[in-house]
Amino acid sequence: MAGAATKMEDMEYLQVNERLKAAFPRFSPQLRKAARHVLDHPEEVALNSMRQLARQAGVHPSTMVRLAKTLDLSGYDALREPYRQHLRDGPARYAARARGLQALDDGKSALLDELLALDIDNLQVTARGIGADRLIRASRILAGARRIYVVGSRSSFSIAYYFHYACRMFRDTVHLIEGTGGAFADGIRGIGRKDALLAVGFEPYARETVLAARFGRGQGAAVVAITDSAVSPIGIDAAEALIVANRSPSLFQSLAGALAAAQALVALLVARGGREAVAALENSESQLERFGAYWPATGAEARVPS
Repeated sequence: MAGAATKMEDMEYLQVNERLKAAFPRFSPQLRKAARHVLDHPEEVALNSMRQLARQAGVHPSTMVRLAKTLDLSGYDALREPYRQHLRDGPARYAARARGLQALDDGKSALLDELLALDIDNLQVTARGIGADRLIRASRILAGARRIYVVGSRSSFSIAYYFHYACRMFRDTVHLIEGTGGAFADGIRGIGRKDALLAVGFEPYARETVLAARFGRGQGAAVVAITDSAVSPIGIDAAEALIVANRSPSLFQSLAGALAAAQALVALLVARGGREAVAALENSESQLERFGAYWPATGAEARVPS
């Protein structure tokens, strides 16, 4: 079994659980006690040291090491890692994610280091995974649409709003489906086969976003999805699915990759928008200046309300 240890370090949470269950009848009483605690309290495995977990399980710390060895793992840290990964990436367990944040917060920089490192990794993985060709195809779908509808609910709303806000600077046929006052269905009612829908959503998928994507497809519109899986409810039948990495130990999945994808789409739409896009941007800038939307640049005189 020693040779098996080379890749067993990469086991996922569910694989560890299944192997523990399969081996459980052959375990000694102490190993059974340890395995039962691991299976029943996965969050504790992710968040606690070997000694803490052993104390909670009522076994000697060395029993935890022996339990890891039964799975051909190098030690307790290798056993804990799939549970830590599951806690980071699992959907909707907000209280569990909060406990994970507290466990990482050592009063120094461990939490911030992990947050920043994962976001950098998310951007790199997203860039490699999507690639220029897929982004260009998605931008062509959106550029060629009569109207672009945009939807993203809950934590994904910020990405949808950014795309809508930026595009409205140079194109007035972009519509954000907000659902204010419960009128969500009204916002997508007119979508048709000449239109496109940009849908943004990650596990756990917001019901409204899934329904909007399905309705849009049913009406013949081309759906471009920014999501976390090719088989997500909004990505599986999309004309183009932009799969972004979103790992994070924080309360919600990281939005760094999704924002990068949305920014790239906006840039491509401007680039292929020609003179009309430039003229529309000039008009938008002029209108914003008339309303005094922005604080004056350094050196310019500003009127300060008395």
